[in-house]
Amino acid sequence: MLLALEDVQKDYGAQPVLSSVSLQINPGDRIGLVGRNGAGKSTLLRLLLGSEQPDAGTVRIFPGVRVGSLTQDPSFPPGSTVGSVMEAAFHELDALEAELEQAAAAMHHGTAESIEHHAELLEHYARRGGFERRARKDAVTLAFGFRGREHDDTARLSGGERTRLGLAALLVENPDVLLLDEPTNHLDIVMVEWLEGFLSRYPGAVLVISHDRAFLDAATNETAHLWRGEVKVYPGGYTTFRTALDEELERQSARAEQDARKIAALAASTARMKIWGLGMSKLARRASSMETRLERLKKGATAPPPKAERTARILFHAPESGDIVLDARHLTKRLAGRTLFENVQVQIRRGERVALIGRNGAGKTTLLRMLLGLSPSDDPRGESRTGARVTVGYYDQQLRGVDEGSTLYLEAREYVEKDAEAHDLLGTYMFPYLSHDKSVQVLSGGERARLALLKLAQEDHNFLVLDEPTNHLDIEMLESLEGALDDFSGTLLMVSHDRRLIEHLADRIWLIEDGQFYEYPGGWQYYLEKHRPAAKEVVTKVTAPRQNPANPKGKGLWHLKREVEKLESEVGELEAKLAQAQARLAQAGPDADFAALGHEAAELEAQLLTVMEAWEQAQAEVEARS
Repeated sequence: MLLALEDVQKDYGAQPVLSSVSLQINPGDRIGLVGRNGAGKSTLLRLLLGSEQPDAGTVRIFPGVRVGSLTQDPSFPPGSTVGSVMEAAFHELDALEAELEQAAAAMHHGTAESIEHHAELLEHYARRGGFERRARKDAVTLAFGFRGREHDDTARLSGGERTRLGLAALLVENPDVLLLDEPTNHLDIVMVEWLEGFLSRYPGAVLVISHDRAFLDAATNETAHLWRGEVKVYPGGYTTFRTALDEELERQSARAEQDARKIAALAASTARMKIWGLGMSKLARRASSMETRLERLKKGATAPPPKAERTARILFHAPESGDIVLDARHLTKRLAGRTLFENVQVQIRRGERVALIGRNGAGKTTLLRMLLGLSPSDDPRGESRTGARVTVGYYDQQLRGVDEGSTLYLEAREYVEKDAEAHDLLGTYMFPYLSHDKSVQVLSGGERARLALLKLAQEDHNFLVLDEPTNHLDIEMLESLEGALDDFSGTLLMVSHDRRLIEHLADRIWLIEDGQFYEYPGGWQYYLEKHRPAAKEVVTKVTAPRQNPANPKGKGLWHLKREVEKLESEVGELEAKLAQAQARLAQAGPDADFAALGHEAAELEAQLLTVMEAWEQAQAEVEARS
C-alpha cells in the first residue's frame, strides 16, 4: 500500500463534503475518480497530497513514497525555459545518482556494509527509472509538442501549453503515485492516446480525474465513484463501472419493491388478525406475533435507491434550412512561413455532422473562423457562404461579446419574459439559486461553459458550430449535451478531442495534418481505417467491438493462432534474458559498468512490454474470431 484514506471526513462550514471515506492506493493501481462537479473530487486529491487536513479520520502516506500531482495552472521560476523545467524534474534522481557514485567509491574499501548500501541504492535508482530517464524525457518532450522548443521562455507559453509542460515534467519525474486532475485538457487526440499508453505501463500508481470517457476506459482498471460524500470502488474502466452501477441500482430497486410488497401484505394480514382477535385471546396473541414480525421485516427491508440527481435539460431547436448549409472555396492560411492549410474547398449539406480534428496548433480554430467569415483567407479568391435560411450558432466557451460585468441572471433574462422564468432557466443548467447574481467575470471554466450552452440553446439556430464543447464539463453534463446533439435535427460542425463524442455524433471527419487538409466521408471508425490503420488496436480499447470485426482479406484464424504461439515463445525468451540481465546487475562488482548493465536491463524490459502488448492484441483477435 502506497497511500490511503481511512474513515476521512471533511466539511466546509456547515456543508459536509466527505463522510467516512476510505480509499487505498496500491502499486499498479489505475484508478479513475468520478463524480459530479462539487462532489468533492478535488478535495479528495488535496487530502491525499497533504495540502488540506481532514476534520476526522487519517491520511496515510507510507515512508519513502513520493506523490506527484498535476495542477491546472502550474507556475515556473522566473526566467525558466522549457528545457530547464524538464531538467529540474530530475533533481531527485540527480541527488540519488550523486549518492550512488559516492557509494560506488566507498565499495573499494570492500566492506560488506558498503557493498550492501550500494546494492540498495542501485535497486532504488532502477526502481525510480533512473536508467531510462533520458529516454523517458525524450519521449515525453516529443509527445507533448516541445521537441525543438527547449529554449522557449515559459513566461511566453499559453495557458494550455503551461499545463501541458507541467504534465510533461511530472511524467519525467516519475513519482510513485500520480494524482492527475483533468490531464487531457489542452491535449490533442494523438497526445491523449500517447498518454493512455504511458499510464498503462507506468510502474507506480495513478489516480486520475477526467471527463474523457474513452481515456478512462483505456487508462484505468478501477473506478472510484464519489457520491453523496462516500466512495465506492468498482473494477474496470468507466463504461464497465456505469454498467455495474446501473445494474446495482436496478437490483436495489427490485429488492425494495419486493420487500415493500411483502410488508404491505403482512401489514394487511396483521390488521385483519387484530380485528378477528377482538374477542378471542388466541387470535389476539397471533396478531401481536404478526406485528412483531412486521416490525422486523420493516427494519431489514431494502431501501429504495436514492433519487437520481438532477441533470441539465438541454434542447436545441432547429428551424428548416436550405439543402446547402455551407460552401467554402480557396481557404488558405500561412503563419510565420508555415502553411497550416491550402486551397481548402468544402461543402456541408443539411443534417450532416462534421468533426474537425488535428494536432494542437494545426489550425483547426483558424479554419473554423474562416468558415464563419470571422477571419480572411490568405488566398484572395477565398470565400465562405452559408445557404438559404441558415442561421449559425457558434459555441464560444470564452463568451466573447458578453459583458464581463453582467450577471448570470441578466444573461438568462434576455431570453424570457418573467423574472421567475430566468431563475428556472438557470436552474435547468445546474446553476444554484444563490449564484444567480454572480458576475460573468468571476465564473469558473465549467460555469462559463454551461452559460455558453444556455445561450446557444435559446437562440434556435439550425447550424451549430462548436469549438471544444466538452472542456470543463463534468461527465453528466457532457452526456446531456451529447444526447441533445444526437436529437438535434439541424447541421453540426465541431472541433473536439473527445473521441467518444466524435464516434457517437460525426458522420464525416475533416483532418488538418502537416499543412494538408483531408476529408473522410465516413465516421470515426472509417477515418481510423483509412488514415490511421495502426490505430485500430487503440480503438478496441476505447470503444465497443464492432459487429463484424473479422477482416476477410486479413489473416485467417489458423495463422493468428500460430502468431500467438510465436509471440508466447518470444515472451518466454525475453523473460529469461531479462532475468539474466537483472542477475548480472545485482551481482556486479565495484568495477562493473553499472550504467551499461542497467541500460541492457531497461532495453530488454521495453522489448518484453512491446511483445506482450502484441501478444495481448493477437490473443484478443483470436478470441473475437472464435
